[in-house]
Amino acid sequence: MQLCYVDESGNEQPLVGWEAPPVLVIAGIVVAEACLKHLIWDFLAAKKMFDRHVLPPTAQLSDVIRHEIKGADLRADIRRGRRRRERRAIGVLDRVMDLLEKHHATLVGYVHVKKDGKGPSAGVYPDAIAKIAEQFEAQLRAADTNGMMILDARTKVKNVPSVQTITTRKFKSGGDSLTHLTESPVFGHSDTHVVLQLADLVVSSLLFPMACAAYCEDVKDNAHPHPAYEGLRQRYGERLRRLEHRYIDADGARRGGIIVFDTRNRRSSLDLFRDPTGT
Repeated sequence: MQLCYVDESGNEQPLVGWEAPPVLVIAGIVVAEACLKHLIWDFLAAKKMFDRHVLPPTAQLSDVIRHEIKGADLRADIRRGRRRRERRAIGVLDRVMDLLEKHHATLVGYVHVKKDGKGPSAGVYPDAIAKIAEQFEAQLRAADTNGMMILDARTKVKNVPSVQTITTRKFKSGGDSLTHLTESPVFGHSDTHVVLQLADLVVSSLLFPMACAAYCEDVKDNAHPHPAYEGLRQRYGERLRRLEHRYIDADGARRGGIIVFDTRNRRSSLDLFRDPTGT
């Protein structure tokens, strides 16, 4: 069995004002059940290593699980450029990438880049979850196994539309197009589902700032684009690209990975991972 843990960074609001995120990132980490416990144990050990001041050697397991290193905080530390905090942030992200590679995790996802004064359509979140489910289904089919999606819970009024389309597709009379998903996506909380914490780090402190660097250099009077984020793109871009799950569909087209819908400048999804020199 394989599990896909999905989180988001940004929101659906129009790109107006200083605080409005210029991108919306919705992405998932896919990990095999056989690797899950080892990945979680390694990540808990990493949390204790980086946050010794709040997680001493005597800390209870429940406290280590609940304690979160938030992706938005790491992003802020990198942006502010305070040496000690920036060094810790890069250390955490290096360790996260090492763990994903060690335990053979893959990435699927969707990035919406906003135009000035515009936001994505009202159905962008359910549509992105449906696209991720299709990618996940292709991965499960290739591996001849089943899987389940765990989404970071928001509110009920937001949760229900996120999976309604998938539930309909699975149980309509014409047949199930997502046969390897054992159930419609379920919802979890990051303080109890450890891999959702990893998903937050990948989405909030890697994909979100990298998308800002790659697609939003022309966004003015906004808090989010920052020159420091280009360093993340250079340091992690190629490693993240290698973690994408890509596949060939029935028509021979390449699908999957992190799909970017750039409404600003119509740039390629591959630009998310390329550094300015093109190396």
